[in-house]
Amino acid sequence: MGGATREQPRAGRPRDPRLDAAIVAATLALLEERGYNELSLTAVAQRAETTTAAIYRRWRSKSELVSHAVFRTDGDDVVADTDDLSADLATMVRWSVDKISRPVALAAIAGLLGETRAHRRSRTADVAMATLLVTERLDRAKEAGEVRDDVDTRVLAALIDGPVLHAALSGMTAQIDERWIAQLVAIVLDGARPPIQPEPASRRRPTAR
Repeated sequence: MGGATREQPRAGRPRDPRLDAAIVAATLALLEERGYNELSLTAVAQRAETTTAAIYRRWRSKSELVSHAVFRTDGDDVVADTDDLSADLATMVRWSVDKISRPVALAAIAGLLGETRAHRRSRTADVAMATLLVTERLDRAKEAGEVRDDVDTRVLAALIDGPVLHAALSGMTAQIDERWIAQLVAIVLDGARPPIQPEPASRRRPTAR
């Protein structure tokens, strides 16, 4: 959650984005076909027509590669930042639905949770990056007065993707539509927005008799 940091680019020759894409595509395909435990970097390398050394130059482990491939955190669709907080939260929910509801995501989550505690902790920053980006957006909303000062934005961020994860684990993602997303955003914001202050009596228009 909070405290995750963006990974800095590694030194060396520029990476070939086409090979990166091929490795990610191979990872996603094999993860869906075999599951996390049966996925090997050797198989990924063979499917992507590259070498395991090329993979290790990009990602330090299988769990890091899977986290990157499944839970991509780059792009404007992850966290929008416009003048409309409700619309931005809806964008974030759609991102969560797109990422979490896929079979490949459930396979990744199950596999990553099965890692050793130390290894799982080392991958926390990768998996939590989207939550961090959402929290940063909510912090900016708080600074703008759109969210109450006493609201913990980390809790608010968890309320955005938590219901989506519950729906995915329960096999209920088919029920998620734009109305469901709008209701979730409204529920989240209704409890976080500052109360509407009544208009001072001196500014009220007199009623006709």
